[in-house]
Amino acid sequence: MSDGLKINSPFGEFTIPFNEEAVLDFARKINHAAESESTLEEKAICDYLNSKELDELESEWLFWEDKKVPVCLHDLDSWLNRDFEIKHTSSYSNYGRKLANIIYQKFKYPEGEKRFATRILYFLTHKHTGISYVWKVMPLDGIHIECQIFVNANDEGASIEAIKTSFDTFVQTEGVLKNNAFNANYQFISKPETTFQDVVMSEEQDRVIQRNIVKFVGNLSFYEERNLPTSRGVLITGPPGTGKTLTCSAVMNEVECTLIYITADAIQEQGKIEELYELAQGLSPTVVIVEDIDTLGGLDRRETGNHPLLGEFLNCMNGVKSNDGVITIATTNYPEHLDKALTRAGRFDIKLEFGLPNEKLRMHILEKYLSETNRGKNIKINELVKKTEGFTGAFLKEIVMLATISAFEENGYDSKTKIEQKHLEEALDSLLENRNDHLQTKQSTNTGFHH
Repeated sequence: MSDGLKINSPFGEFTIPFNEEAVLDFARKINHAAESESTLEEKAICDYLNSKELDELESEWLFWEDKKVPVCLHDLDSWLNRDFEIKHTSSYSNYGRKLANIIYQKFKYPEGEKRFATRILYFLTHKHTGISYVWKVMPLDGIHIECQIFVNANDEGASIEAIKTSFDTFVQTEGVLKNNAFNANYQFISKPETTFQDVVMSEEQDRVIQRNIVKFVGNLSFYEERNLPTSRGVLITGPPGTGKTLTCSAVMNEVECTLIYITADAIQEQGKIEELYELAQGLSPTVVIVEDIDTLGGLDRRETGNHPLLGEFLNCMNGVKSNDGVITIATTNYPEHLDKALTRAGRFDIKLEFGLPNEKLRMHILEKYLSETNRGKNIKINELVKKTEGFTGAFLKEIVMLATISAFEENGYDSKTKIEQKHLEEALDSLLENRNDHLQTKQSTNTGFHH
């Protein structure tokens, strides 16, 4: 052992008295004292639960990732106030050695902004059993939450598993996600104002949507009582701009149930689809909407072949686990690139094609959008219908929109301005010109030639 610490300096070498064994012995004493001495937090928990040592208590950890924190805190607060009498609360810092302020954070919910504690100890008594519990909430890395539940195992009927089950049941039956709309990241989304009156579809398409989604969700008990399947899958196909997304928006506005809206970019890793479907089943009846299913996971099956998340999705829709009460709606521009196992009955029972509108439907679309404007008396819609063969409903809507803008500009934005035939013809010509320019540019790019 060294009796001193030698240091070289600009003024020469000098020695600081130092005994390594004495220093190590002092460090051991400090560590032993720290380990054996209970913190203020531990003493408070033990005193409340009538225990001498923390190690004598039964405890278990829960972990909530950042995306789930707002939902879990909301449900925890509601559940605690329903089932427990909160005797008092406190908070500690410096690893439980110092009494501190309770930390709160604001979150947004469908009913508005609310504030919940992210660092707190709840000292509780169950309203029905009289058993005492301590529930600890602590932030982790600033964005996640760790919870620890304590109970005295000697208390008759004490069970952390029963408490966890009670909380899980509350989440599924009365939690904030129930009968609300949210995305794959557990963020609440507002239901669109779109109705089926805003969607231009054939009578057959409307009948299929009503029978297999809207009325199906509203009458699940009818199928349950007859031991019939209560899950359904509807695959909506068609080129971009034909009304697939608009139809999904109308469904979201029409049905009264839990809604989970999934976009391809939100599913990047295995396990996420299974997690969302387990949630959908727990919160059923649930409508799961998957936009552009062919690009699920950020990968396009036209380029990658077998999809890395396909097996997981197949199993969730009709695998070993029950899918009761879950209706899946998926859209795709490229149904031919989907695996046949995905599109079979039992997964997607109904395939609804939104093709390019025929002459009758184009007439209906133009009439619909023009009826919302101040139109002139001499408009000849038949001429527009003939010139727009092969175009989508979105293209027809844009004709009316562009014509409206042109008419208002021409008349100095006079509120009494009327949309005339010339405005519609000019709008159509302009859109056709832009479309042709776009196609030529795309073709030039693909062949390697540039103008």
